[in-house]
Amino acid sequence: MKLLRNTKSVKIEGMVGMKKLKTISTLLVAGLMTTVFAGCTDSGNKGTEPTKAANESTEASKDTKSSGPIKIVRSKDPRNLPVKDMIWYKEYTKVSGINVDWTEIPGEGANEKVNLMLSTGDLPDAFLGTLNTSMVMNYVDSKLFLPIDDYIKDMPNFSKVLAQRPDYKSMITAPDGHIYGLPYIEEMNGLVANHGILTIYKPWLDKLGLPIPKTIDEYRDDLKKFVTNDMNGNGKKDELGLVLANKNAKSGIGSWRNADDFGQFFGLWGQADRSDSMAIDKSGKIFNSAATDAYKQGIQYLHSMYQDGLIDPEFSITDSPKLQAKLRNSDVIAGSVINFSIVDVVGKDRAKDYVPIPYLKGPGGEYGDRDNFTEMHNPVAFVVTKNAKDPKTVLKWADGLYAPEWSVQTNWGPLGYQYKKNDKGVMVFDTLKDGLETYNDMRARNTIQGNSPIAILREYYDKVVEYPQDAQNLYDAMKTVGFVDKHLNDPYISQNLFYDTKTTQRMSQLSPQIYGLIDNNKTKWIMDGGVEKDWDGYTKELEKAGMSEFIGYVQKAYDRFKQNAK
Repeated sequence: MKLLRNTKSVKIEGMVGMKKLKTISTLLVAGLMTTVFAGCTDSGNKGTEPTKAANESTEASKDTKSSGPIKIVRSKDPRNLPVKDMIWYKEYTKVSGINVDWTEIPGEGANEKVNLMLSTGDLPDAFLGTLNTSMVMNYVDSKLFLPIDDYIKDMPNFSKVLAQRPDYKSMITAPDGHIYGLPYIEEMNGLVANHGILTIYKPWLDKLGLPIPKTIDEYRDDLKKFVTNDMNGNGKKDELGLVLANKNAKSGIGSWRNADDFGQFFGLWGQADRSDSMAIDKSGKIFNSAATDAYKQGIQYLHSMYQDGLIDPEFSITDSPKLQAKLRNSDVIAGSVINFSIVDVVGKDRAKDYVPIPYLKGPGGEYGDRDNFTEMHNPVAFVVTKNAKDPKTVLKWADGLYAPEWSVQTNWGPLGYQYKKNDKGVMVFDTLKDGLETYNDMRARNTIQGNSPIAILREYYDKVVEYPQDAQNLYDAMKTVGFVDKHLNDPYISQNLFYDTKTTQRMSQLSPQIYGLIDNNKTKWIMDGGVEKDWDGYTKELEKAGMSEFIGYVQKAYDRFKQNAK
């Protein structure tokens, strides 16, 4: 996942560089050989059978070397080196003994090219980071993809991940009971579940002698003082109240809308609106969070704030680049910002002055919620096709990447370049190299950047790898506002639920109608008002567009997931 960028002095997420690359020592490679391909051994036998697993691994590698390279298709970020030139891949090939013939498709237009391959049957041995659950289910009846259920027992690293996270097995199981892919898992203490931190510019509060607001009315009063005074002292009336990049904040399953939207505000009236407008009650029933009385009341309040000039008048046409331009102005103009990462939009130096606001209290509840996201980001990040002549070798290659250190190196960057080990054997960030500006630049050049068959579990932090500092800053903000204690463990609906082919096609027809109504009306009502007179018609239009039918499909998939998890 993307986190903070823009610093040379702070060690941040994102890893790996380009020229004059160091190699990992032969000793390290030999050590990793046992870890990756011997699998999970009994610690009680440590030292009693030191060579058995290694010998088995060596023999397996010899067997796979003769079978020729496996063919993998992946989507390529324009910043990437060819995979064959990446440090982690070179070192991993030494360990695995398995070569890969890569087909790398530029990210722009990748979906079209992959769909063409699927429709024509021109298939590699496996797809990496190019498919989603809908694409897989669309071709299940055509038997293009290999069910891997019976192979998992021979995948020690992945099996260990499933043993540690039983819920994940249910997340990767399709409606027909089969498993068609290997997942991308990146656990970062729930960062992806919290879409957006509400911040306020502390120097302006201090200038006015005001504390951090505790209620929505106090917050509103603070914004009014900000926009009616020359807070930045430049003699212009350029101060803004609440600023956000709302242009691209579109609702839908898998949406990150609430990082740039008003969804958490509706909790002040009793029910927040999640990014896909689906919430779960205590009985496990899913309902539309954009058709509640709390939503209606919240819209009315936000409209009154907009009328009073307390919300940026350009909020609906502001995207991320435009937000950055506003917030990195030489003069501070924004009194409050909603964003996933404040550093990304205001820059490192100014970010310290935008402080998180603990959840505001309102007439019917408080600000905040968790969103419908799981840290299993894609259950089909690696999919084996029917054309694989030696699926066991293909899956052996993928299984090695689930070893903890290789998951880190594949996802974030390699030892000996991006990382070094401290005296406790923990992977810690090394220095920036090759003139690259950030660790994310290094990562972009020399890793496949997520959506890969890897698992970084929370237990790895401070034992296998250090927790990235920028992620720690975000986690601290999540604790400050109240998310960790109040919402991190709330029930949620995974963005990666499986639907059968017929259901997937029907949902794709309903989705734009439903979410178009929600998004268009919300923006109109906040700016122009009218929610009171439009409300009955709006709820009827949602029903006519298929909202109940759509939620019914999600409910069925959610119930199946919960049943499989038992």
